Amino acid sequence: MDPSVVMLMLSAALFCATMTGTPGPNNVLLANSGANFGVKQTVPHMIGIRLGQTSLHVAMLLGLGSLFESWPLLHQMLKYASIGYLIYFAVKIATQHGRNQASERAKPITLVEAAFFQWINPKTWMASISLLSAFTISGDLYWTTAIGGVLVFNIVGLPMSLLWVLIGSSISQKLNTPIRQRNFNWLMAAMLLSTLPMVLV
Repeated sequence: MDPSVVMLMLSAALFCATMTGTPGPNNVLLANSGANFGVKQTVPHMIGIRLGQTSLHVAMLLGLGSLFESWPLLHQMLKYASIGYLIYFAVKIATQHGRNQASERAKPITLVEAAFFQWINPKTWMASISLLSAFTISGDLYWTTAIGGVLVFNIVGLPMSLLWVLIGSSISQKLNTPIRQRNFNWLMAAMLLSTLPMVLV
């Protein structure tokens, strides 16, 4: 393989580790799910994130950006959908009961919900756009580096997601009273809402 491609993919891996490892909507939701539902029940959520991000990444490769240039209103609609979805998840988190008081209202985020969320998650958009612009080589190596970026994002992103779930799961041992559980859920909801400025910007 071309040495320049190898170096670029290593740089992309570092970028992906930063984007997927730092706090953001996905990681707040994953930590909360790990704390309230455990690792096993959060696996579909993790897989959904990867499927959603990959589908967005591929769609961008196939020309999604030009669609937004033609219809700016579509971009605005996605922004407002993102705000609405973040508020929906914040309310869902604040009102859930946790793994020790499971009910029909308290369920982990599904694979489909997590996948759909990536299409309106500003951090996912930011990461995908950066990968397609800063971590690709024009000319004959464009598709090699573009597809390489998709693979790198998934290879790095999955263990980073698992790390946040494990952090949440370890916290769950401290959530042994209804008051602690409620306070934790409210804190996670507040942290999720704190990402709204990212959407507005």
